[in-house]
Amino acid sequence: MNELVARTCAAYAGCRSYRDMGEAAVMVARGSKSWQRATCRFPFQTAFVRPARFLFEWKAMGVGPHEEWPHAALWRNARGLFAWETKVELSEPALASAGSLAEVLERWSPACGGAATLVPRLLGVLDGASPLDGLQPAGEDEIDGVRTRRLEKSLVGGVFVAWIALERPLVLRTFSRLRHSPERDAALRELAARAELSPELRQLVADTPAVASERMVETTLFLRPELDPALDDSAFELTPPR
Repeated sequence: MNELVARTCAAYAGCRSYRDMGEAAVMVARGSKSWQRATCRFPFQTAFVRPARFLFEWKAMGVGPHEEWPHAALWRNARGLFAWETKVELSEPALASAGSLAEVLERWSPACGGAATLVPRLLGVLDGASPLDGLQPAGEDEIDGVRTRRLEKSLVGGVFVAWIALERPLVLRTFSRLRHSPERDAALRELAARAELSPELRQLVADTPAVASERMVETTLFLRPELDPALDDSAFELTPPR
């Protein structure tokens, strides 16, 4: 493992608490023309205190006031695990029976650009391989005045890039480019059928409509992380919107 990646994983795994605010920008291109591209943006926030307090909240940015945007949240505190999400067809937020934190976060993750699983895996809230595994140095960049190392790895049908601060190793930005096609979709469904994916991912594949045509998806996560902030119990209690 790259030395900076190892330091980064250790920083997340060893922190007492964590907080971030960020945004995911997802661009879907179905052709080469500008009108064949569409971009969606998803503000989100994460909070965590060991051993078990956790919160993830996200919205799908729309053209009207933010109260109208699709909105979802999951949190775990001393009383238990809770989740809700707003749906156009319902007059009240849907109160999810959040029996499995992993199930909810895995289900939300594609809808919010992967933000629901990236940091939770680094913190150890979710099981599974680190999203930073396999990254190799590719240069240095400055993000908001902070020196970062750019690291990359190839994916099946794409690439994943992460920018990690050099002074205090935290992830400040990620970028992925994936080509989706009926062939790739069929291969994923075959893996799911052979039980070579986790139960949460198998359910996600089963719930996702089949890919009928080729498209390119580019996702950028912008993060403003804070390690070991002071967080009280009020940070892990949310009231559904009315």
